[in-house]
Amino acid sequence: MKETSKKKSYIILTVLSVMIIGLSVAFAALSTTLTINFGNVTQSSQNWNVQFKEESALEAEKNGTSDTGLVCGTVKATTTTATVSDSTLSKPGDKCVWALNVKNTGTIDATLSTITPVTPSSVECTTVGASMVCGNITYKLASNADGSTLLATGVDVLNTTGNLPVYLVAEYTGTELSATPVTHTGAGFTMNFAQK
Repeated sequence: MKETSKKKSYIILTVLSVMIIGLSVAFAALSTTLTINFGNVTQSSQNWNVQFKEESALEAEKNGTSDTGLVCGTVKATTTTATVSDSTLSKPGDKCVWALNVKNTGTIDATLSTITPVTPSSVECTTVGASMVCGNITYKLASNADGSTLLATGVDVLNTTGNLPVYLVAEYTGTELSATPVTHTGAGFTMNFAQK
């Protein structure tokens, strides 16, 4: 009896195995394979190029009443740096304004993302964005010639093939005269442009 029972079990297992294989073949017969093929995918070339318009000796616009005490140095601008030569402001109202151009010759729109004032080593300063007050002298980065509108981060956009006027301003805004000369050494700003 045990032998018969074993044989029946083997037969049942064999039949079940054949049925499972048959179902697998049936499911395999109903499967579909879909294929996706890309044509040529090209990453086009882009060019990031935001820079100063080069100037060899850009003169400043002078304002003020100091005939001999107001000296506005010239600006030499390379593609990445603008350097103002020595200048002198002697009394309230003396002001020098240099007009620079930042240009975008690349293929990607840019925006002014940060402005960082660089304070001179010889005097205490208060900085706010594109403005820095150091003793009696105020330094600004402005978007207009009279210096009343400061450059603003996230607002001033430099589109491709566009120009952004940047006015450097140094103005005697203090109300007192200096009894002895005070020389500011190392004042400046850094501007960072990022992809819009």
